[in-house]
Amino acid sequence: MFYGQGSSAPSCEDCPSEGGGQFYSDFTAAGRGDLAEARSLQLTYQVRFPADWDFGKGGKLPGLYGGKPGEAGGGNHGQAWSTRFMWRNDAGSGARRADGEVYVYDPSMGDGYGEDVGRGAWQWQADDQWHTVQQTVDRDSGRILVSIDGQQVLDEQGIQQISDIPFSGIFFSTFFGGHATEWGPSHDVHAQFRDFQVSTP
Repeated sequence: MFYGQGSSAPSCEDCPSEGGGQFYSDFTAAGRGDLAEARSLQLTYQVRFPADWDFGKGGKLPGLYGGKPGEAGGGNHGQAWSTRFMWRNDAGSGARRADGEVYVYDPSMGDGYGEDVGRGAWQWQADDQWHTVQQTVDRDSGRILVSIDGQQVLDEQGIQQISDIPFSGIFFSTFFGGHATEWGPSHDVHAQFRDFQVSTP
């Protein structure tokens, strides 16, 4: 995945370049209504940040979502939710690691920004190695569990009011931001993703 210098969210109007990308998968349309109706789901995939990666100020990574596409992010949340991963960096350009967290939107928040859940519970690393990331979301309890490379790093009641909103799919969403160019990298960078899997825990 390519991220251009100074790129940010798709909504950025003055960014000098574009980067990242996003789409919504749909379990039901793919013939997996059983996943949509599950009470708890586990998303696992691998990500690699190369050694020349610049974490900038922060950015998004894929997670699960429920409800209608377009209502699981910023703006009007409606009856939808999402649990994208995120990195956040206060160290400035050139940092080789950044705080990990889950960036949550749910119906309890109304409009506006999401909520940082578990910031700093783990670190993303620009080490040119594949890392396995996993999130488990329980619709009944609102519990979110995160494991990195097989080690549990987060267990938190991090999401609300989603018991009646089925799982919809994977929200493949990755970009720097935030919504302004100051979130972006100081030079063009690439990240890699592979081996996406969804299962019941």
